[in-house]
Amino acid sequence: MMRRNVLIFHAAALGDFILSWPLAAALGRLHPQSRIIYVTHRSKGALAASVLRLESSDAESGWGALYGIGEELSPQAHKMLTESHSVYTFVASHDDGWFARCLAVNPDASVTGLATRPPSGFGGHVTDYLLEQMGHVPAARAAMQQILLSIAAKGLGTRRATDDGPVVIHPGSGSRQKCWPAERFALLAEKIGASGRQVRVLLGEVEAERFSDADIRRLESAAPVARPATYVNLLNEIIAGSCFIGNDSGPTHLAAIVGVPTVALFGPTDPAIWRPLGPRVVVERGEPLSEMGVERVWELSQIVGAARS
Repeated sequence: MMRRNVLIFHAAALGDFILSWPLAAALGRLHPQSRIIYVTHRSKGALAASVLRLESSDAESGWGALYGIGEELSPQAHKMLTESHSVYTFVASHDDGWFARCLAVNPDASVTGLATRPPSGFGGHVTDYLLEQMGHVPAARAAMQQILLSIAAKGLGTRRATDDGPVVIHPGSGSRQKCWPAERFALLAEKIGASGRQVRVLLGEVEAERFSDADIRRLESAAPVARPATYVNLLNEIIAGSCFIGNDSGPTHLAAIVGVPTVALFGPTDPAIWRPLGPRVVVERGEPLSEMGVERVWELSQIVGAARS
């Protein structure tokens, strides 16, 4: 049997997903004749396909048996797995039943389990931790190191932000503690608009549920608001801008890695570990984040914009 597939299983949030992209891009370079396939949530898979030109399979359709749900994989999932020479999984460790069930279907596959959360006291970036776990696959490790250098120089993907686009602001995050106050984002949007630049605010489902009606009205009064329905829609909003400003969040990681000049605001999380990857990223940490001033973020947006030119 010819085995041409490389499967990457991923189930975590958008930011963690994007931090796995250097591995996916490296595997594409290392195995140019193979199909690199993300097995993940449908919307995340569509995003990776758009940026990385890779394939994807919906993790919620036919793969349940690997997780102990049901007895058999769907015929399509079974075929995809049996035709794989390598499997990388962010959903299970080596002692989980997932591994045994995967190898029962394809005992000849090389299966690598990867954790995305470094242990306490780890001294590097999360991608350093991924590289550390890939010692037994040195070719993939070396390819990923080269991709990381390329991302630092020019980002991933082929689409870039436009010089005359709006400053794109995303005021949310998966955690309340990671969010600069919505009122500050509104004041920042007004300040940028008063300088003559266009501004656009992005709000997703999390912000719609978590922000108060007053916060949303305040943001709407400060700048036009867009509500992207999918991650691909989110990508299109981001690359239509000239600069991106956001918290430690998935959209901020996305903007950075595709090469958009990005201001990333950090609070409780350590940017030494979780800093977004990309060629034009300025990081500011506030401890606490709520004390970071609007003037400082405005200055950072000028710095990252100047670095672009």
